[in-house]
Amino acid sequence: MPSKLYYFTNRYGLWILGVIHFFGVLVISWSNTDFWASFTPLNLLIATAFVFMVATKMRSLAIFFFISFLIGYFAELLGTQTGFPFGNYQYLQNLGPKIIEVPLLIGVNWFLMAYASRIWANRWLENHLAQALLASLLMVFVDFFIEPISASLGFWQWEHDIIPTENYFGWLGVSFLVQLLFPPSLQGESNAIAQWYLPLIFLFFLILNFTL
Repeated sequence: MPSKLYYFTNRYGLWILGVIHFFGVLVISWSNTDFWASFTPLNLLIATAFVFMVATKMRSLAIFFFISFLIGYFAELLGTQTGFPFGNYQYLQNLGPKIIEVPLLIGVNWFLMAYASRIWANRWLENHLAQALLASLLMVFVDFFIEPISASLGFWQWEHDIIPTENYFGWLGVSFLVQLLFPPSLQGESNAIAQWYLPLIFLFFLILNFTL
C-alpha cells in the first residue's frame, strides 16, 4: 500500500521542483550567480529523492540508478583524464565534492537525465533499440542548452572555452550505452516526477541561455 509520503510527493513534488527551478532562474539570472548555482547538488538530490518516492518498482529503479550512475561517472572520469569521449574540459566548483576531479553527483545527473528521457521514449515507441536511441537523442538535445552556460554556472569549463563537436557524439554514445541497459521490468513504469523533470530542466536552461 502506498505511503503518505508517496501521496504527498505524487501530488506536490512537481510543484516543489517547479518552484525551485523558477526561483533558481530568478536568482541565478539577476543575483549572485555563483552562490545560487552552488545549490545545484541539493536540487539534484531532491529531484532524485522525489523520483524514488513515487516509484512502484523500487528495486528495478535502483538497478538502473547504479547502471547510469557508474557508466556516467566513469565516462566523465575518462573524459577529464584523457579528453575521450567528450573533449578536453575540467569540472569547476558548483557540482559538489569530487573524486579524481569528477563530482560524485554527476552520476546522479546522468541517472535523472537518462530515466526522464527514457520515460518519454517509452511513451512514443515500442521497440527497445528505438526507445534507447530516442532517449539518447533527447539527452543530447537538453545537453545542447546546458553546455553554453556551464562555465557561467560553475559546472565545468571547456579548453579554450570552445565546445567541441565530439562532446555531443560522446554524449550520444554514452547515453545509448546506458539506455541499452535499461531494465525491461521498468518498461511499463510511469513516474510523473521523472517524466516532467525533463521539460522542466530544459526550460530552466533554455531561459538561462537568454538571461546570463
